[in-house]
Amino acid sequence: MAKYFYLKQTITTLTVITTCIVVLGYLKLIRYEEGKLIIHVHRANPNKATSNEQQHYVPSAPQTTLSTQTEEANRRKVSLKSDCQKLQPLDVHTKALVRNALEKAVQLKELFRHQSEKLKSDLNETVSILAYFERLSKPLENSLMNDLELLHNITSTDDHIELKELNEIAQSMIHRSQNPIDCRVSRKLHCSIKHTSCGFGCLMHDYGLCTFVAVGKSRCMQYDMKQLTAYPGISSMFKYTGNTCVNTSHFGESIEWRSPHSKKPTLEEAEVIKMTIDGPYTSHSLFSPGTVPEKLLPRIERVHGDPRAWWIGHVMNYFLRPQQLVEDEFTSVKREIQFAHPIVGIHIRRRDKISEAPYYDLERYMDHVESWYGRYFMKHPSENVIRRVYLATDASEVVEEAKIRYPKYAFITALGKLFKESQNRQSASAVKCIWYDVLLLRDCDFAVVTFSSNVGRLVYELKQNSTSDQTYSVLSLDDRYHYWGEIGQVQFAIADHNPPSDILCKNTLTRAPMQEMRKWTCELELKAGDELVALPTLYHVYLSGGYNRRTKLHGLYPAHKVKDVVTPAPYPL
Repeated sequence: MAKYFYLKQTITTLTVITTCIVVLGYLKLIRYEEGKLIIHVHRANPNKATSNEQQHYVPSAPQTTLSTQTEEANRRKVSLKSDCQKLQPLDVHTKALVRNALEKAVQLKELFRHQSEKLKSDLNETVSILAYFERLSKPLENSLMNDLELLHNITSTDDHIELKELNEIAQSMIHRSQNPIDCRVSRKLHCSIKHTSCGFGCLMHDYGLCTFVAVGKSRCMQYDMKQLTAYPGISSMFKYTGNTCVNTSHFGESIEWRSPHSKKPTLEEAEVIKMTIDGPYTSHSLFSPGTVPEKLLPRIERVHGDPRAWWIGHVMNYFLRPQQLVEDEFTSVKREIQFAHPIVGIHIRRRDKISEAPYYDLERYMDHVESWYGRYFMKHPSENVIRRVYLATDASEVVEEAKIRYPKYAFITALGKLFKESQNRQSASAVKCIWYDVLLLRDCDFAVVTFSSNVGRLVYELKQNSTSDQTYSVLSLDDRYHYWGEIGQVQFAIADHNPPSDILCKNTLTRAPMQEMRKWTCELELKAGDELVALPTLYHVYLSGGYNRRTKLHGLYPAHKVKDVVTPAPYPL
């Protein structure tokens, strides 16, 4: 009976997708008012809205001004394109609804894939039925995604002006904190990295932890990358955080920094403090990854789908500013490998990540690549496109497999010399190879990565200084986006969830090892208003995972039944 239950879920999913497309085809204006989702459609009288009761734990939003009947009649006479251009600006709640629709479309896709795999494991007549549904559903779901992307673009038409200004403010904040007028009297933070066993992305995120505290405390950050035992030459690749107060040695007397929430917090007036990173680190400070400057938060929430990543991205972009020679060489590399747009990037780790993260076949990556190009063709039907894919991998056999299995695609890889040395951390070219991979993936129009990898997360972060919302430009096959050492991802339940007793979490009071938790299937009971702490490794796109503070249990829950809460922090502005 279980297989028929899953088949029923599959059919229901397809019905929901079809309904969404029909609704979007007639979409005119969306607004959220007093707990109700109100949709105005082309054929309806604008004074008669269709409403659908929403049992969600969210505050009401201000009403959006409606068009008059005369204006509505005039709109019917013009094309859909010009019609969309005349729409009045949408409020922040409407934009949030659009972003949520994009996320739910991804959740539906992943739910269908997951249930399909379960059904296919039982080789009987259901296989042919699923093949039929899969053949029809893939173009259908991609069409839905394309419609939602277009709607998202319409609602974000003018956001680039605000994003450009916020980007400039963010970089100015960081620059001023690291360039005091008088270095002799400025307060300083000495960052010491002893977490020497991790790779490039891990090390850069370690330095990032110090940078957040230095910016938040207005302390000039001082460090020496030559202390690292791996990646020779790394200290000459990047600019120092400050120009007016450079010191890579002789840091003087300092006291170890402890956050205000610790038992023995560091005195604020101390001239020099020391922050030592010797492993996975949690500072419990408001100046940690995951918080956003409080004076910028209301503005960035209006124009960006992931404010946390936006601020993290600016800190990491500032810290990882390459020297001009490195920038020039990177430009030459792009020209030599014929890097051009449109292009999709994929990052596949096979060597050192097999023991740390789930294995994903090349097909899982290429499924999203094919979907992206399918939507690109919908938007550019007359364009003669080369389907370029930048393939960043540590396994040469993956490159050969890609060329054989997907002959319609032009795969671009790193230069041979750099590629051969990428895994040798004692090689002078290793850091360049990894850095160029990161930058090339950053410059792709769309990237498929794993957020269990520091490199995958770094790619997402470095995209965030764009003047467009980059929330949906990177897709992770495994974990939710996170930053080791972050303050913690808080969520609130906006709807009840009562899973069947056979899948209800009962004894999950403590966490299990990361690899084991990734296999968990039990679900938490939720009541609207429950506070949860999200666990990035307990994540299946349509199911989030975390710790419910009310029930004291860990487990999964539907992603659409919770809302992320961003923590503001008093960064100096």
